[in-house]
Amino acid sequence: MTGFSADWLALREPFDVAARDDALARAFLARVPEGGRVVDLGAGAGSNIGRLRALAAQEGRRLSWLHVDDDEALLATARRRFAGDDAVAFARLDLAAALEAALDGAAAVTCAALVDLVSGEWIARFAAALAARRLPLLAVLTYDGRMEWTPADASDPVVARAFHRDMVRDKGFGAALGPDSAFALDEALRAHGATTTLRDSDWRIAAADEAMLGAMLGGIGEAASRAARGDEGRAIAAWATRRARQRAAGALSLVVGHQDLDASWR
Repeated sequence: MTGFSADWLALREPFDVAARDDALARAFLARVPEGGRVVDLGAGAGSNIGRLRALAAQEGRRLSWLHVDDDEALLATARRRFAGDDAVAFARLDLAAALEAALDGAAAVTCAALVDLVSGEWIARFAAALAARRLPLLAVLTYDGRMEWTPADASDPVVARAFHRDMVRDKGFGAALGPDSAFALDEALRAHGATTTLRDSDWRIAAADEAMLGAMLGGIGEAASRAARGDEGRAIAAWATRRARQRAAGALSLVVGHQDLDASWR
């Protein structure tokens, strides 16, 4: 799977925490038996486990956790984060090849910012594996294609189209579904008989969030430029210049749409 830096994950973490639907997470955690193992797929630097563990602790519950990732640097960061906590175990696994192995011994499954990286084929396999094991799922912070800049710019749709074109490149799971992925997973789970709930979990990045705005402008602009066609490249470059000036003037903000998905079995 294409990796992400620990610095980027640390920068986005407070926006993730603010965006998440904690009511949905609490409903998910309530279905995990006491002491049961929650497997976090593509767990990165440990933000998802950190948040869910805090919510469980508020209810006086102690669960066990398996942090699964294939990036040794991020695993090292997570091991430092959870040092001395014997409730958190770690596994280095490639989820494209070893999904079923990752689910061994699970009482429930979670993931954050993973589903928009994977293919339709992987989603079908994932849904089937969860159904066969009757495992509850909480999949949070899946990008859903909404990108709302304030102020609006005439080139916003051009940038979004090119950015989404770049999103669907192969990141180790086959061609990614990108913005369609949360809805595809929801449909696949319901086809297997799951009861599902989808809720918005949007990033809200204010003008004062200069570092995050800078990272978003850089990342979106780079990805859109990489996937540009025809005259799109010039439009994207001009857009990036205008947006950089607005950011410097404290006159830019951004909402990025995400979905949190909870699934359970009758």
